[in-house]
Amino acid sequence: MTLSDYFDRLEAPARTVTIYAPQPRPAIADRIETETGVDTVDYRSLPAAATTKEGFLVVREVAEKTSDEPASAEDGEFVAAIGLEAAREFLEPPIVAPWAETDDGAYRRVIEVFEATVWQALDRRQLLAISREIEARAWRVGSGTLRVSFQRAAALEAMAPVYVRLAGESTLDVHAYVADEWDRPSIPGVTVHADAGPEIGTFWVLAFDGGGDELRTGGLIARERADETFEGYWTDDATLVAELEDALRDSVD
Repeated sequence: MTLSDYFDRLEAPARTVTIYAPQPRPAIADRIETETGVDTVDYRSLPAAATTKEGFLVVREVAEKTSDEPASAEDGEFVAAIGLEAAREFLEPPIVAPWAETDDGAYRRVIEVFEATVWQALDRRQLLAISREIEARAWRVGSGTLRVSFQRAAALEAMAPVYVRLAGESTLDVHAYVADEWDRPSIPGVTVHADAGPEIGTFWVLAFDGGGDELRTGGLIARERADETFEGYWTDDATLVAELEDALRDSVD
């Protein structure tokens, strides 16, 4: 199974989002609707004096539909409530090192809740923030295999200090896959797979096997679009992460 095969068979759960705020938030609603592919985004008014700062959104998961009628925002099982501050922060998330001891950013709640959602238009900064969340998990576990792909050798070279530290201060087995040739010095502790094939130049992939703990796995795959944004999907499902690792290796072979 290639990376394209893996990506094309992804199925996201049907979801609805309701935004609760004193005033409509069309900018956030439009971004959610166009980028996540959720079935419905609705707005419900809150009193101006509500003690919820600027509002929140509620995510519900909808069972398989039996008609062509669009899902109602009130349909489905409650998944989570997220502050609008977190949703806004995810649009331009901070980028921190995997080992940084920082307070949890509000945007991490969005990453958690929208796991297994096929996003339609992620930018590189958002993908880097998600990647760092998975790398931070690998850092905390300190063992297992971390695999990451790069479209260009220069991109891996720029990130080399991160992976040198991840590999050097743990027992992590780090593998980097590069679409073009690698004519730079070797990276201590990192196995570089150069000339890894055309699919590596199309996809952004990161997978961590959890170091033997299925609850610690994490995977991300995103495919670049013509407008230089990405369709992206991330998951904590151990089976899907293992299949992603296999697809990455198969694409190289």
